[in-house]
Amino acid sequence: MPTENERKYVLSDSAALLALWDRSAWSEIRQGYLPGDARIRRQVRSGVAQDSFTYKITAAGRLIEIETAMAEPRDFDDLWPLTTRRIHKLRRTETDGHGLRWDIDLLLDAAGACYFAMAECEMPEAMDAPPEILAALAPFVAYAVPRERQAEFINSRLADPGYVASLRF
Repeated sequence: MPTENERKYVLSDSAALLALWDRSAWSEIRQGYLPGDARIRRQVRSGVAQDSFTYKITAAGRLIEIETAMAEPRDFDDLWPLTTRRIHKLRRTETDGHGLRWDIDLLLDAAGACYFAMAECEMPEAMDAPPEILAALAPFVAYAVPRERQAEFINSRLADPGYVASLRF
């Protein structure tokens, strides 16, 4: 099972970020959290939906992420009414010159306006930080989230625009 190891970066100027790539390069994500620590996600890109189920748990000092595809769309549809802390976002994924994956998320409110922008860099378990910030994002990094504050910037919390407004960095 893979250990989740990522660094988070708060970004500024969501309109400029969205303009960096063609709109078709962004996927739309709806995810919701089930009772306990599981979540479901529907990611749509170019009209094609992919559903997944994820469970994260801390064990032996590491965060283990178990993720599986949901083959039947009705599974997502049946589970969706049971979710709380729902989030709607646009996502662009890029791979940097070191082979690290960067997810750029623009979190959207009920009216479709962006209320928060963040990037996450997925790294191997032993890596503490990426060697460099993805070049396209560097001018927009407003805050590099320290490890000790990572829990404040998890999606289940960021799903609440009121919570986001209370964050200080």
